[in-house]
Amino acid sequence: MNPDKTIDNTQFSLLEKTTKKSQLFQKIFFFILGVSSLSGWNAILTGLSYFADQYDGRNVYFILPIPNFISLCLIGLFLPRISSMLSMFFRIVWSLVILCFLLFLLPIIALEMHSTLGYWLCLTTIFIMGIFSSLQQNSSIGMSGILGPEYVNVFFIGTGASGTIITIFRLISLAAINSEKSIFLYIGIAVLWNIGAIIMYFAFTKTPQYRKIIQAHKKGRQSVLVHDQIITEDEPDNVIQNDSVISDIINSDIFNQINQIQDQNQQIENQVVNKNKDQISIEKMNVIQTLIWINKVAFPIPLLIVILYIQTFMMFPGVAFQKSFDSDFINWGQCFISLGYNMGDTLGKLLGGNRKLFNQQILIGLFLVRFVFYYTYIEIAKGNLDPNWISYFNTFLFGILNGFITTGYMILGPEKTNEGFVKEKIGFVSGFSLCLGIMFGSFLALPFSNISK
Repeated sequence: MNPDKTIDNTQFSLLEKTTKKSQLFQKIFFFILGVSSLSGWNAILTGLSYFADQYDGRNVYFILPIPNFISLCLIGLFLPRISSMLSMFFRIVWSLVILCFLLFLLPIIALEMHSTLGYWLCLTTIFIMGIFSSLQQNSSIGMSGILGPEYVNVFFIGTGASGTIITIFRLISLAAINSEKSIFLYIGIAVLWNIGAIIMYFAFTKTPQYRKIIQAHKKGRQSVLVHDQIITEDEPDNVIQNDSVISDIINSDIFNQINQIQDQNQQIENQVVNKNKDQISIEKMNVIQTLIWINKVAFPIPLLIVILYIQTFMMFPGVAFQKSFDSDFINWGQCFISLGYNMGDTLGKLLGGNRKLFNQQILIGLFLVRFVFYYTYIEIAKGNLDPNWISYFNTFLFGILNGFITTGYMILGPEKTNEGFVKEKIGFVSGFSLCLGIMFGSFLALPFSNISK
């Protein structure tokens, strides 16, 4: 038996185990990022009745989410441009720290200040929360896009699990506490997820995946666009190719001619990179230029994400919650509807991790099939499909398709390019598209607001 071979096999086995542990840690990190990106807002949404009690007579259920939509969309719009101005540490860690503080501040303002001033302070706090939530969420989407589809999948499974976790605790609080002040329980859970993500971020900075993200950022700073073509200062592939061509040349005259041609070509390339009036520094592109460029690269994914979420939020939660329940069961019934959607959404995102199950055409087909739910939701709201289980199952299926299609689009977007820093910007734009679709869908749901009457 060869002892050297045994040592080599042992070292390889240890390295393989270390790599697997590292990959598991990183996936857990992105899962927690996914949970934390929505847990705070899910806590606020779950506890909206608390704010309705504090500000009696105001349309809290409709007005309170609006500042969040506005700030999410504004930051999502500008993030492809401002991301180079803000470090990844600030966009992830400091955003989570500030969100922890604001999450506790918001219900305290509502508890202590029942006046108009208190109401407007709540709206302002929610607007600021949206800013930092958008920074953290969209930056995480961009990071996962750089690393590959499995990380995108894990992140979005986390976003689905976030709603499921908060809803389960809502059911527990209904059974055990039965108080609207249980919002502090939901917020405490959200803050714990945020703290977990912050702690894991510092460990993540020591991994190869983190270095891959940093290298992508570095290449982005060195790159320019010339007629939609990316040119980077460091082009090792071209050098290797030229060396291999030169090594095959035997005739010295031909060699000299080739050298002259290469010198001329190099001068032309330098002029293109440094002096051509059509070149645009990717880092210094304005918002409009960045959006146009990324939408051209990723088309039609950003548009498909917008219309998917318009479709979803025109029915859920507004029309879904118009299902009639007995007065003593309404809170339970709406929680079960919400749980059905979130569990379905999480399951759909889990299935979306299997790349063999979808392509763009399949996802568009499933999107069109979802319009069947407009009929079922409206019939349930009108009382024509009255059994409770039909409402729960209907929403569960609606959630599965939403999660599956979302994950599919978020994976397909970064696949449109091989450049890591472009994948990240596609992630930013995809996150903006998602928020824009939610906002439009919520407003377009208003004509259905009294459909049950």
